[in-house]
Amino acid sequence: MSGDHPAPDAELQIDQPSASLNGSQQDRRVKSEDNGSAESVGSTPQGSNGGPTITVSDADATSPKSSVEDIQKPNDVRETGGLPHNGLSSEARDDAEDSETSGQRLTDTDQPDTPREVDVQARRPTDNVARRRSDSHATTRSLPVSSTVFVVSALEKINASKEVRKSKDFGDAVQAALANIRNTEQQINPELIFRPLQMATKSYNIQLQVTALDCIGKLISYSYFAFPTPASAPPVPTDTPPLIERAIEAICDTFENEATAVEIQQQIVKSLLAAVLDDKIVVHGAGLLKAVRQIYNIFIYSKSSQNQQIAQGSLTQMVATVFERIRVRLDLKDLRSKNAATTSADSLSGRASTAGEADLNGDDEDREVPISSSPPSIETNATPAEQRMTLQDFETNKTLDESVLADTAPTTVTRARRDRKGTRVNSVPTSRNSLQEDREDLDMSTEDEDDIYLRDAFLVFRSLCKLSQKQLSYDQQQDLRAQSMRSKLLSLHLIHHVLNNYMTVFTSPYSALKGGNEGEDVPFVQIAKPHLCLSLSRNAASSVPRIYEVCCEIFWLSLKELRVALKKELEVFWKEVYLSVLDKRSAPMFQKQMIMDVLERLSRDARALVEIYLNYDCDRTALDNMCQEIIEHLSRYCSNPIAVTPQQQNLYQEQHNKATATEWHNKGNLFPSLATANVVPAPQPPPVIPAEYGLKQQALRSLVEILSSLDSWSSTDTSNGSGYAASHISKDDARDSMDHPGPIPPSPQIVSGFSDSGASTPVLEDDPNEIEKVRKRKTALNEAIRTFNFKPKRGVKALIDHGFIRSATPSDVAQFLISNERLDKAMLGEYMGEGDDYNVAVMHAFVDTMDFTKRRFVDALRQFLQSFRLPGEAQKIDRFMLKFAERYLTGNPNAFANADTAYVLAYSVIMLNTDQHSVKMKGRRMTPEDFIKNNRGINDGQDLPPEYLTSIYEEIASNEIVLSSEREHAEDLGIQTSAPAAGLASRTGQALVNFGRDLQAERQTVEADKMATRTEQLFRTLVRAQKKSAVREALSRFVPASNTRYVGPMFAESWMSFLSAFSSQMQDAQNTELIQQCLDGLRLAIRITCRFDLDTPRTAFVTTLAKFTNLGNIKEMTAKNLQALRILIEVATTEGDLLKGAWREILTCVSQLDRLQLLSTGVDEGALPDMTRASIPTPSNLKETSRGRRSMQMSKRPGARSTNSFRPEVADETKSSDMVRGVDQIFTNTAKLSASGIVDFVQALTDVSWQEIQSSGNSDSPRMYSLQKLVEISYYNMTRVRIEWSRIWDVLGDHFNQVGCHNNTAVVFFALDSLRQLSMRFLELEELPGFKFQKDFLKPFEYVMANNPAVTVKDMVLRCLIQMIQARGDNIRSGWKTMFGVFTVAAAEQYEAIVNIAFDYTTQIYNARFAVVITQGSFPDLIQCLKEFSKNLRFQKKSLQAMELLKSTVPKMLRTPECPLSRRHMKASGSSVDGITFGVRQPSAQTEEEQFWYPVLLAYQDVLMTGEDLEVRSRSLNYLFETLTRYGGDFPKDFWETLWRQVLYPIFVVLQSKSEMSKAPNHEELSVWLSTTMIQALRNMISLFTHYFESLEHMLDRFLELLSLCICQENDTIARIGSNCLQQLILQNVGRFTPDHWARTVGAFVELFNRTTAYELFSAAATMSEARPTVTDTSDGLSIASTALDQTMPEQAITNGDHSNAPDVTAAEATQGELEDYKPQTGMQTPAPVVTAARRRFFNKIITNCVLQLLMIETVAELFSNDSVYAQIPSKELLRLMSLLKKSYQFAKKFNGDKELRMALWRQGFMRQPPNLLKQESGSANTYVGILMRMYHDEGEERRMARAETEGALIPLCADIIRNFTQLDDETQQRNIVAWRPVVIDVIEGYTNFQMDAYNKHLETFYPLVIALLEKEVTNDLRGAIWGFLKRTGECRFGMAEFVPTRAREGSFTSDRGGVPPVSPGPVQRRASRVSNR
Repeated sequence: MSGDHPAPDAELQIDQPSASLNGSQQDRRVKSEDNGSAESVGSTPQGSNGGPTITVSDADATSPKSSVEDIQKPNDVRETGGLPHNGLSSEARDDAEDSETSGQRLTDTDQPDTPREVDVQARRPTDNVARRRSDSHATTRSLPVSSTVFVVSALEKINASKEVRKSKDFGDAVQAALANIRNTEQQINPELIFRPLQMATKSYNIQLQVTALDCIGKLISYSYFAFPTPASAPPVPTDTPPLIERAIEAICDTFENEATAVEIQQQIVKSLLAAVLDDKIVVHGAGLLKAVRQIYNIFIYSKSSQNQQIAQGSLTQMVATVFERIRVRLDLKDLRSKNAATTSADSLSGRASTAGEADLNGDDEDREVPISSSPPSIETNATPAEQRMTLQDFETNKTLDESVLADTAPTTVTRARRDRKGTRVNSVPTSRNSLQEDREDLDMSTEDEDDIYLRDAFLVFRSLCKLSQKQLSYDQQQDLRAQSMRSKLLSLHLIHHVLNNYMTVFTSPYSALKGGNEGEDVPFVQIAKPHLCLSLSRNAASSVPRIYEVCCEIFWLSLKELRVALKKELEVFWKEVYLSVLDKRSAPMFQKQMIMDVLERLSRDARALVEIYLNYDCDRTALDNMCQEIIEHLSRYCSNPIAVTPQQQNLYQEQHNKATATEWHNKGNLFPSLATANVVPAPQPPPVIPAEYGLKQQALRSLVEILSSLDSWSSTDTSNGSGYAASHISKDDARDSMDHPGPIPPSPQIVSGFSDSGASTPVLEDDPNEIEKVRKRKTALNEAIRTFNFKPKRGVKALIDHGFIRSATPSDVAQFLISNERLDKAMLGEYMGEGDDYNVAVMHAFVDTMDFTKRRFVDALRQFLQSFRLPGEAQKIDRFMLKFAERYLTGNPNAFANADTAYVLAYSVIMLNTDQHSVKMKGRRMTPEDFIKNNRGINDGQDLPPEYLTSIYEEIASNEIVLSSEREHAEDLGIQTSAPAAGLASRTGQALVNFGRDLQAERQTVEADKMATRTEQLFRTLVRAQKKSAVREALSRFVPASNTRYVGPMFAESWMSFLSAFSSQMQDAQNTELIQQCLDGLRLAIRITCRFDLDTPRTAFVTTLAKFTNLGNIKEMTAKNLQALRILIEVATTEGDLLKGAWREILTCVSQLDRLQLLSTGVDEGALPDMTRASIPTPSNLKETSRGRRSMQMSKRPGARSTNSFRPEVADETKSSDMVRGVDQIFTNTAKLSASGIVDFVQALTDVSWQEIQSSGNSDSPRMYSLQKLVEISYYNMTRVRIEWSRIWDVLGDHFNQVGCHNNTAVVFFALDSLRQLSMRFLELEELPGFKFQKDFLKPFEYVMANNPAVTVKDMVLRCLIQMIQARGDNIRSGWKTMFGVFTVAAAEQYEAIVNIAFDYTTQIYNARFAVVITQGSFPDLIQCLKEFSKNLRFQKKSLQAMELLKSTVPKMLRTPECPLSRRHMKASGSSVDGITFGVRQPSAQTEEEQFWYPVLLAYQDVLMTGEDLEVRSRSLNYLFETLTRYGGDFPKDFWETLWRQVLYPIFVVLQSKSEMSKAPNHEELSVWLSTTMIQALRNMISLFTHYFESLEHMLDRFLELLSLCICQENDTIARIGSNCLQQLILQNVGRFTPDHWARTVGAFVELFNRTTAYELFSAAATMSEARPTVTDTSDGLSIASTALDQTMPEQAITNGDHSNAPDVTAAEATQGELEDYKPQTGMQTPAPVVTAARRRFFNKIITNCVLQLLMIETVAELFSNDSVYAQIPSKELLRLMSLLKKSYQFAKKFNGDKELRMALWRQGFMRQPPNLLKQESGSANTYVGILMRMYHDEGEERRMARAETEGALIPLCADIIRNFTQLDDETQQRNIVAWRPVVIDVIEGYTNFQMDAYNKHLETFYPLVIALLEKEVTNDLRGAIWGFLKRTGECRFGMAEFVPTRAREGSFTSDRGGVPPVSPGPVQRRASRVSNR
């Protein structure tokens, strides 16, 4: 009869997945033996833990069904006098009592007091086996009958009715049943008993129906339908349904409609509840659904409120029973999986009992049989009728469950098995059919039976989901009493009840259905998920408060427990529904309040928050940063300005504290009654406080709870992945952390092992670094999109650069633009509308992705314009319309004549849309006629049909083309998006139509429907995507929150939202509790930022908290500010180690607090300026004078305020003991800070201290509160290890340096005195050798001495040190270094008193503690100190004393036993070292010489180089080389190397470059230094080398290099001194030179000749651009050298003669001077050339090289005039040296012969006359010839061996010289002749002395040349040379007597008559004489 009511039946025909609930039914395991004997076991249907207890039983005390008394029931059931707790009528209870009194008791084995576990297993149905159908089809064993009285009584009542008397069949059936019962010899046949009862239910007698239904219910309760079929019973047809199903159908058929009698309705509910709760024969499939559906119909259609409540409770218990059975089986399966070996049934039962599960076995321990020995059987009979009754009318959506569960599920029953022991009934022979069934039961496994139970749960859950999905109209939604609304409410509440109490069914890894698409098991949650989500999508946005509330609770449970499986689905709900509701201004307030409740609960679950962050904010597949958006929404609501009074704030807090939330949504509780009498809530009074303010405070609480939960969770160690234990822990046993404070809940259980699961197995070993990379990449994408939405071109570039767009090709860019929904449509239109070719190409590619095939023109245009916002510029619109027209015609070629038509029409439609809907349009709007007129002739000259254009006009006029996003945004903001307002009449008519309607409610309903539709579409799209394996894997990967490190980046992303929320609330808060909430939020935020070291957020939160103390504006301080101050102090004491830079804000507040306390004692406020407002000088101002700074600050200092500028009560509170103790604790706790924490604290305190001093430094009593605290904390931390103290002192020392240089001496004196006290304290501690803490600690004294100009301060510094030396001198170790550093600074002072004090104490230390100074490694510092005293120019007396003291340190050092050198020195001097104890010195990596000799020698060198007093400098030079000469013999080779690099060579570094020479203070001082000190030093260097030749001979190259450096100087004096020293070096060591030494020496000459050769002469004459010199130094650094050059190196080096090609000059002019002044002829005179300074320096450099080349030629000539040098130098090196002279000769000859070059140089201003190198040419040739002639005539062995080589080098050059001389013109080149004549004479005389053979050999060469000389003017000396040549020739050729010429006087020869010619000096000696005379 249920088919008569299609509406509710259709709702019950369910097609969705399911969850698990708490039921009362428990299975029992009965163990059978092979004999198949049956034993009956009592069973009890029990109430669920959380559902109503409506049990159907006759015995409330003796029956086990009475054990459910403690189960909760609906209050309305008890109050209305409904069924008692056991669900039985008084009549049934009386029957049960009668049965007990008649002695019919249960046997021992039947007692249910100790129920046994029942292994209820299923087997597959065997449809092809023909068996007899009887009552045994519903059971495999007979159960005991506790009473048959109620059956007999019921049958007798039926028999007495008139209906029986009217029907013979009816009567016969009754009699047969009575006979079967009363016959004790015959087994009871349930078929016989059921038949008359079934017939009675079909009668129209209400009492008869009630009696029959009551009896059927009792039969079911007492398991009569589980009796075995007697063997003698007639067979039942095969297609007959099981008896229990027929019983259920009979019960259901008695309900016709709402007119069914109330009594019948109650009996139906009671009987069906008994059928479903019966655990002897469990009904599955269609039978179960039929029973559920019928009770559902009674709830819907019954007009009795009592029956509605009973039906609601019964239905809840039925659903709970279905899911409770699964939960029990899942727990048992979990226990079995944990056991490695098979255990006995009793042991398994015991473990199940221990686990908190109900024991389902009997208490007979003798019947232990293996678990699988007797599986139960499953009976199925899928007849067509059954299929129609169960699922054939149900909605058949093609969803994921099709492969697992077909839409037609036949009724099946799971029966209890037989036992060994029998009762009265089993004494009857068992039928053969029953034995056959037992054997078939063995084929059913536990997994198969579990699958049956899961299918039941799925069918029920799917039915509930489908019932909730029915869409209702607005009118239906307004009446909560309507059947459709109550149906929806009940189904949603049942879904919530299932999820809330039986989440295990959804989350257990064992909860899986068989029969997936590929044969694998499908998790229950996977198949139930689509139905649950579809149900939510249909109702989540409902405008009905009751529906919305239940959906919010379902959503919360899904989020809390199923977020793993519903990862993407939850994202859809968040975005499209719940966060969208918060965005909408027009959304109902109740929706916002309810979703805010969900957010408040979510905020208490830190793990859920972090996992939302990981799986949405850090997931590249998630479009939105969900966690960030949630927090931003809360922050936005929290920051909304709501106008409330302080009284309203207090009232809200009181109401909130008293309010008690509804408890129906808590686990274990029932949902409220949905009966018609109770479903409508009582009207609520209008709120006194704005609802928006409640939302604001709720958002604040949520934000605080978020921080609190994150703080608690991050403080625990979850790195091991807790929450993902190997074994599953039931979520039903866990307390809800949102309702009960406790441990952080673990992540939801992840159903693993199934590839099709909605949530793949998470990565337990997740990598936070990888997740952070993903988050950063997503952040980069978001940032690029934000950039695009602001600057599209930049955004596209960023997207390409980061790889989000594959390439820069237009197609790839267009593909990204069209696929990304987050791009701003307006910017997208602007970008593609640009006229650039690239933008146009992108736009074309963008449009080409669209398909307009078979689309109406307007529809296509709408689709086109939904992709972007059309820009307003006409040209851009034109480009878009052109491309649209082309694309539209491509898809619809027959739409128009050509593309122009589409283009014009599209443009026209755009104009029409603007005309009709723009609010800016004024005047008359376009009519249809106008639109038609505008489009005439556009279709290739033809008109478009008017009807077509009119339809377009009407469509556009009624439906504006507008972006959907803009429309939705306008709706969210409550902006009307309708057409322009019509006339008055139209508005009046509309008002009359709308009169009495709730337009806002209707609009909200429409919006809710739109939201539901959109959400459902997204959800279905997501389902389709998840079917693709690749997409499914990306979508379903769930990252668990297994590491607390995620909290840091999570908070770093959203901290600004928290800060904004707390700040805005705190600003206006007046209520104490509200203020405390804001402060708690700030405190928690600071704790999180500290824990994860988030620097910027930490500083921001601490700064905000400090700002709320309002200490900068004490006049307006209130109790709220004091509250903030307490929190600030608490933060300082609890988070001190991690505050880092935020300490500054805290300590600033502490300083301000001290100022307030001082002001409260009566101090004038003007004397204590606020340091946060006072003018702080800039660093540049700090360099000004004290007066200037003071005047500046005084002019800007704020005026003194009145003493009443603060509230007395506030000031008194700041001086309270708690406040003072808290502040003191901040400083005393510093001793507990970590090594890094104390450094941060000290750094901040020093900053505040400096700020204090700067703000009040010009007053007589400056504030030094923080400076005092610095000293205090130094004492508190005195026991820290030195490494920590060193880091602390790095900060403290800098601060003392800064304070010590302040212009206020009071501040400086306090700082110095504090520093002195600390130093005294630290000097008490012993310092081990090698450490330097004392040195670092005393450094501020040195800094202050050096940087503070006040003489009083300097004096105090010295006296502080003197006091320390006097008091702690014995303890000073490394501190001596700093002491001497201070004295060193004092040594350079201009104040005589300071210098005298410092020198006196330095002398005292030198005399008294010299050994200690050496021991502590401070000897270099002492020397440095004495050196500075020596350099003080102002006090020469002290300088000379210091120099003498410095000199005395050497012998004193060598006599001091503590000096390591003393032992060596004593042994070297022959002194005894016996009895002398040598001290222990500081460990050092330096050698002994470096530690002691080096400082002394370096001091001498520094005074020598930088001393200003000539006397001191001279002494220093003398003492330096005296020391080296006296003690250098002990120096090792390495130390000599060091001395050369760092002491000796740096003396001459000034010569190395112009930059070094330019460092001289002035030219005069440099000239004096060069002419005195440096020259003497150079000579001393040569003497030193000679003295220690053996030690220094390896450094010969360096000495030669040094001399070369001197020789190559432009200063003639230095060059000649260098040359002289070079000669001295060779002459003094010539006897010790080895061939190697000579080779290196000649190598130096090679380098010198090369460096001094003026190669630039040949390039200097080029054009100015080509020959521009490369010299860039334009300074006057060499001006002294240039001056010297002008004076000592005139241009004679270049104009020292003239060549044959020179211009003609007269003889008179030639004899006027040494130089030939070239006077150009009149015709050749030209203007003087203009030479730049740079080019002049270039020319001067060339001239200098020429002069230096002459100097080198002279040096060689003079050097080899010494016979020792000539004798020692090897011939090889001598010839090598001669080659240099030859090159010099050839170079000069080449230049002199190039007349054009010389003239060009002259014209360019190179010199005043044409240059030449005559002196160089003749001088080099003369020296060359002289030395080679001497070599040739030398008879030494080595020279003779080289004679041939000498001869080969000499002859050609000699011939060339004579030949060139003969070519000179006597008139024009007289100077050249004079220059060359001595050379020619030397050549002839040298050749004349050749041996006979050699002479004859070259006579043919020289004879013509000599004869040619006779043609020229021959002087006397030349005549004598020629005469000797001719005489020699006569001797060799004609045998004449030998003639030896002698020179009596210049120009005359005499001879001995005896034939011996007079003796003449050799050419070499004459050449040396001529060179020296020059």
